[in-house]
Amino acid sequence: MATEPRTISVRVRTLVILGAIVVAAGAVWWTLSWASGMQPLSSGFSIAGPTGLPVAAHMPDDLGSGPTAYRWRRGGTYVVQLGFHNSASVPITITGADHTDADWDGPLAGPTLRNATVRYGLLPGAFRVVRIPADGTRVVAFVFHANPHASCSTDVMTMDTVNVHFSTLGVFHDTQTVPLGDMAAVMTGRRTGC
Repeated sequence: MATEPRTISVRVRTLVILGAIVVAAGAVWWTLSWASGMQPLSSGFSIAGPTGLPVAAHMPDDLGSGPTAYRWRRGGTYVVQLGFHNSASVPITITGADHTDADWDGPLAGPTLRNATVRYGLLPGAFRVVRIPADGTRVVAFVFHANPHASCSTDVMTMDTVNVHFSTLGVFHDTQTVPLGDMAAVMTGRRTGC
């Protein structure tokens, strides 16, 4: 006796396809929310220092910690080097940082990024993306500049955070604000050549 082959009805097939679409959409939603909610960067060791900038006011030793303020001087820079630790379970890549616009007229501009070594040496050339393995640490330098387009003022400007751009798994792009603490860049307003 021959039996007829069993077929799946159109309704069951449609429900299976819809169920697979819902599961796939849920997996994509979970992956995107996981990746976009990551705050994997924490700064560990750090060092900062000026080049060509005179001190305007020293760090207040008696009052606690705080950044030293520097006077604006054309061509001067203030470099903050941070050892970033990646607390994520996947590698991340630092791709850039927010910086001031070209028409910015405050005394302090930047930061621009530079590659650095573990011993705080700045590497020559343009910034190349920095890959940090899971639970790894890499050093990145942030260079703040005495803005040559600064307007004359007596204001004091502080940059106490940097917004770091990174990608996770080379696909998900995000930004994390990293506090500079005692390494904050502080500069008095431009008073010369006005």
